[in-house]
Amino acid sequence: KTIYNYTIKTNCAHLEYYLHYPDFASSFFKGIAIAVILIFVFITALTGSLLFLIGPAAMACIAALKLLNWENPIHHEQSLPWAEYNFVTIDRKRLMIITHRTDVTLGFEARFQHEVLFNKYLNFLHTVLPSTAEFTEKAWKW
Repeated sequence: KTIYNYTIKTNCAHLEYYLHYPDFASSFFKGIAIAVILIFVFITALTGSLLFLIGPAAMACIAALKLLNWENPIHHEQSLPWAEYNFVTIDRKRLMIITHRTDVTLGFEARFQHEVLFNKYLNFLHTVLPSTAEFTEKAWKW
């Protein structure tokens, strides 16, 4: 599940989104990483050979070290100024509003959980977009 946070301003919109993980995910991943590293160190000590750490075991240890430093990345996007948009696609079924410049396959996608916010944003767009902007209601397929 992806979490979307929007900041709507009179000149443009800002989007912050990230994948949702449970609160324990970071600790869980770090626990797995520590367990993998300890298993390989134990097997190396048991066999008495450092050569065991060459090859697949080395790759697994590197992956475990990356898991130790894991953080959920937050992505940021910014829309163009509202005056540059010419088209708006409204998908009421999926509660999405997409603003476009010229190519209707690309645009700034706004997703909503509630129809109240959906309608507020749509009314806001009617006030800030150019009067020549075309509003089209259809299913968004991209």
